Amino acid sequence: MQLAPDRKTLRWLESFVPDSESFDWDDGNIDKNQKHGVKDREIEGVFSEFEYIFAGKIVEPAHDEWRGLILAVGEGGRYLALIFTQRGEKLRPISCRSMRKEEKKIYEKAI
Repeated sequence: MQLAPDRKTLRWLESFVPDSESFDWDDGNIDKNQKHGVKDREIEGVFSEFEYIFAGKIVEPAHDEWRGLILAVGEGGRYLALIFTQRGEKLRPISCRSMRKEEKKIYEKAI
């Protein structure tokens, strides 16, 4: 995965208020995240209970829709990688899984 800086999204995330109306959920993204052992409440908690970083926008692999990567430590100290997009003023979690080694290095360096 190749990342690039995105100051506009960073500013948006800094003002993001994580309430029940802030996320774009449907059966598709809830089921996908549960397959990775991550519940929607844990993803929402990334923004209110845990420390996270915005690693950047995903430029490779290319997608039709803009995607970004957030890295965080979640419940029980689990390292999480959240791939998301912005739809209007809502954050749409696309996939959340355990961090890969390279992602963990990025997170630890930033923190």
